[in-house]
Amino acid sequence: MAPSLRSVLAASEYVGFWETDLATQTIELTGALPDLLGVDAKKAATGVPISAFLDGIHPEDRERVADLIQEAHRTAGRFEADFQTNGGVGGTRSVAARGRIEADAHGRGQRCRGVVLDLTETQWDDATEAARRMRAIDRVVDALIAVRPLVTEVGSPVLRLLIDATLLEFGRLLAAQDAQPDRERH
Repeated sequence: MAPSLRSVLAASEYVGFWETDLATQTIELTGALPDLLGVDAKKAATGVPISAFLDGIHPEDRERVADLIQEAHRTAGRFEADFQTNGGVGGTRSVAARGRIEADAHGRGQRCRGVVLDLTETQWDDATEAARRMRAIDRVVDALIAVRPLVTEVGSPVLRLLIDATLLEFGRLLAAQDAQPDRERH
């Protein structure tokens, strides 16, 4: 990732990205993710073992998230998990992680790319789960929209595609949320 893109992600303090090489079982962490997990940012940017990612997850959630990771890697499917971190910078944080496995021509998983959103600041006592999710989605979409022009400058069609796909997915989530009856949203 280009230095300017890393800077924008790091500045957001609530969105991070990962990319896992399934063959080597190493994971690159960028943006806010190293801090959320308590992983050294320089090491995280060049790749750390998946175990370092798991070590950053709160013990109550670690086994469940490890099982979800293994399932996504095994099936070359999606990865979705909400969990608490283990108290990196800023202490224990609540996050939502979403990713997708890229498969080769034979359907074998090769890479997993995803986004993590720090939901901690959106968790107010008087807010419903749906309202918290909507605020979190809004924050991520704002960050992605801010990053998108930088990716164009970098000239990476893969990063542009990932951001566009992520924005599309968030649009789908927003549309699904808007389709729910008002009593469920408030």
